[in-house]
Amino acid sequence: MKKSFIIFLNLLLISSIQAQKNDWENQNVTQINKEKPSASLFYDDSSNDVTSLNGIWDFAYFDDVSKVPANAKPTKWNKIQVPSAWEMQGYGTPIYTNQIYPFDKNPPFIAGINGNPVGIYQREFEVNEIQDKEVYVYFGSVSSAFYLWINDQKVGYSQDSWSPATFNISSYLKKGKNTLRMQVFRWSDGSYLEDQDGWRMSGIFRDVFLVEKQAVHIRDYFVKTDLVGDGAQLNLQIDLSNNTKKKINKYKYHVSIKDDEGKVIVMQELGASAVVNISKEIPKIKRWSNEVPNLYTLNVQLKKGKELVDEFQSKIGFRDIAISDKQELLLNGKPIIIKGVNIVEHDPVNGKYVSKERMEKIVKLLKQYNINTVRTAHYPASPYFYKLCDEYGILVIDEANVESQGMKYEEESLAKDTSWQKAHVERLEAMMHRDKNHPSVIMWSFGNEAGNGVNMEAMQRVAKTLDKSRPTHYHIIDGGVSYDIYGGGIIKFGKYDFFGRYQSVDDLIHLGEKGTDRSYLLNEYAHSMGNSTGNLQEYVDVFEKYPNLIGGCIWDWSDQGITKGTDGSYGVKIKDEETAHQKCKTPGQDFYWVYGGSFGDKPNSGSFCINGIVFPDLTTSSKTEEVKKAYKEIAFSLKNFNQGLIEITNKYHVINLNKFDFEWLLLKNGKKISSIPFSISLEGLSKQELTLPQWNFVENSNDEYVLQVSAKLKENSKWAEKGYEIAFEEWVLAPQKTSQMVLKSDKKVSVKDAGSHIEVIASNHKFLFDKASGNLLKAIKSGEEIIAGGMELSFYRAPVDNDRSFRKDWDDFQPDSLDCTVNSFDVRVVGNNAKLLIAKSYKSPNKKIEISTYEVFTVTGEGEVIVDLGLDYYGDALPKSLPRIGYTAKMPRTYDEVSWYGKGPGSSYNDRKTGMRMGIYTATIDELFTNYIKPQANGNRSEVRWVKVGDQNPIQISSQEPINFSLQKFDAYLLAKARFSYQLKENEYNILNIDFEQGPLGNGSCGPAPLKKYCVQPEKSEYKLNFKFFN
Repeated sequence: MKKSFIIFLNLLLISSIQAQKNDWENQNVTQINKEKPSASLFYDDSSNDVTSLNGIWDFAYFDDVSKVPANAKPTKWNKIQVPSAWEMQGYGTPIYTNQIYPFDKNPPFIAGINGNPVGIYQREFEVNEIQDKEVYVYFGSVSSAFYLWINDQKVGYSQDSWSPATFNISSYLKKGKNTLRMQVFRWSDGSYLEDQDGWRMSGIFRDVFLVEKQAVHIRDYFVKTDLVGDGAQLNLQIDLSNNTKKKINKYKYHVSIKDDEGKVIVMQELGASAVVNISKEIPKIKRWSNEVPNLYTLNVQLKKGKELVDEFQSKIGFRDIAISDKQELLLNGKPIIIKGVNIVEHDPVNGKYVSKERMEKIVKLLKQYNINTVRTAHYPASPYFYKLCDEYGILVIDEANVESQGMKYEEESLAKDTSWQKAHVERLEAMMHRDKNHPSVIMWSFGNEAGNGVNMEAMQRVAKTLDKSRPTHYHIIDGGVSYDIYGGGIIKFGKYDFFGRYQSVDDLIHLGEKGTDRSYLLNEYAHSMGNSTGNLQEYVDVFEKYPNLIGGCIWDWSDQGITKGTDGSYGVKIKDEETAHQKCKTPGQDFYWVYGGSFGDKPNSGSFCINGIVFPDLTTSSKTEEVKKAYKEIAFSLKNFNQGLIEITNKYHVINLNKFDFEWLLLKNGKKISSIPFSISLEGLSKQELTLPQWNFVENSNDEYVLQVSAKLKENSKWAEKGYEIAFEEWVLAPQKTSQMVLKSDKKVSVKDAGSHIEVIASNHKFLFDKASGNLLKAIKSGEEIIAGGMELSFYRAPVDNDRSFRKDWDDFQPDSLDCTVNSFDVRVVGNNAKLLIAKSYKSPNKKIEISTYEVFTVTGEGEVIVDLGLDYYGDALPKSLPRIGYTAKMPRTYDEVSWYGKGPGSSYNDRKTGMRMGIYTATIDELFTNYIKPQANGNRSEVRWVKVGDQNPIQISSQEPINFSLQKFDAYLLAKARFSYQLKENEYNILNIDFEQGPLGNGSCGPAPLKKYCVQPEKSEYKLNFKFFN
């Protein structure tokens, strides 16, 4: 008896403590008086029973919850735009952190250096009729938790920043003017499940609606489709809300489905009840797919006699998702490869509020760049985004708002704590109910970096109870695999890994060869931070080779930079976004994009949020072009150049290639000599050999030929105009190699020893060579300096973000600080040519590495310069790859235009060049520069046969082998030192880099090292350059 009494007292004490917890610091209180989740029955205020409450609200900000007045009733109000993030409206501080919580880690409590700020929102609205009405207020997204008052009466509480919160406010209303007030907490216990890599912001991020319904109305619906031959089995469930005590036997449903031409394919009338299920076999339908997103209009009316009580319309699609015995992902019965990206909701001016216009621009770009899938990282996206994906044809991996990586993955993981199970499950339920009717949603994801355990098992049980038609997905295998599709884990860099993503190509080959017990999706790969996205094609090749490897999603879509002025302005203070963003893309301006730590935010993860294949304003780059090329669905392979025989593969499922205009184009030494349009009819998932029409090729062994084939849209589409190129390929037929000949000249050279330097005069050219450094000091023609500040051999480039995998090697090597010694300097006159033979050694500061070089500069009587370079490497700590091998020359600033024959028009590197094509291009020095948010090496052009710099008295550089070049206003040391683009100030000279080798980009900022075949190996090697000077 005594023992039982003690237990009773302990339970009483626990209950008392529990009761004293704040709702926002109690994982067991996730909502109060909130409506059950349901499908999105509206997206905007176009319906008669929906009124938008977006606009200007009253607002009061408090930097900590302890300062909020009683009943959240401030004495002074400011104004704020809704929706918005209040940090972008001038209140509080944006914080970017990846893993570390912005508060002390002590779940479920909130404390720490940032306090817990609160925003009080208030606005008035009118209700003209309240009798026999049910009035709801709908919040699309509020971060992170809030209380709601109507007319000073407390209605309820909600948390989960990225799912809707709906309250029935009927009993709190009065006829006429009413007042809505909210107390929004920046952080709550729910924030422990919202540790997503991104900017931490607060406020009302999405639409707010007032919804007026009759007492009996439609509450929810669920459309399920099963394909049967050319037709489909439709299963429709409709849920009714009856807020009266009366029977509803006089109510009826009128259900119709129309195709895109308005033809009725289903018409049915039936009696209404709390839950109604309709099953209908439709003999012939047009299937929905990402290629051809056929949609039908579902219309459901609730009537009482002839009176229309309630009605909704929804676009629906007939499609099927399944997994084959080979672990292939099947769309409508055919294997599909996920060629995807992760998208984080972000706007450089508005923060976590993303407009419909921006969303539509994103979806159009996805289609234009052959991206077929979006993973909503790492929470459900705006409802409008799914509507666009349905209409345009984008597959969606829908991810629950569950991430708790700050708690790590061991026993303290919240996934293993059953007291947090309710919060895990409710977030999944909210997403699934809201998005269940979208044909674009093909997969449910349990979240990201949230550990694994009993709570994920509970999520799987709930997912399969709610919806068996879609597979589930997650990426941590430790603690048991309860989901259908692996999103990571098993192996990383050749070793077992329960968690990892960003596997190497070799890792994926291992998984493909060994096989897996379920489909494997690389839900994050190709970490596109800064100048990056190397060896992408190799990943796609592996996805397409192994059935169980169903694809991947690049991390990520857009750089999460925030637009900021040098005067400190950002957010609502940016008055002209277009001008500001144009300046952000130009170095040295008074606007620039920023990352973590730029607002004094602590903790912060620096520039780790700058990972996009597009810039914050959605401007594309060479990274985007590489993705477009790798993800294309029309493939070309060359069978015989001389015969013009190619093979075309149609990787689309249902699109016939007769929807495209094709063209072949032939270049001779970079210049177009012929181009012929052609067409082909080829069904999906098939291939065909084709001899190019009107092909009449006669090879000259001294010339280089490039064959290019492209496919363009034949008609206008929703996402691009007629003529838009969707795929291309090219092949190079190189000339036979001959030895580089030194030009013979009747003109003689003169050589003069001027003490500190050697002076070589050839015709109207003068070249000065420094004895101490062994470098070319100046190249002068007709009195004009062309190389003005010297030219030196260099192994250094400003680090790119993905160089992390080489960082340890380069800490030993220190290519920016090599000690150069001239071992010999010999000058000879051979016939009418001068030869300067210079031997040097470059030693690392720690003396562990030495590079021995031997240069021969041959100056002809015509003023042409031939450079022969030999290198050898010594030491026990040689790096796995060098940043570069080449020359850096300082040119007068008037040398600011360039033309070249090589890959273009954008930048390219040895492992990121397939998105560019061969040709002759012209650009200014500004056009050559890519202004990455965190300055780094950029602007390289590869596969260059020749490059000409300058307009007056230009210099042309060429070689027997393709070379690289860049021309910039900033040297590598300034690029390496600067944190932001506004800090870049022009050098005294323009910097010309001519490289025999340029190091790879890879994905190493959060992934494997670049592929070995692309690395610049420190091996004995020889190179040659030719410099010509023109009038």
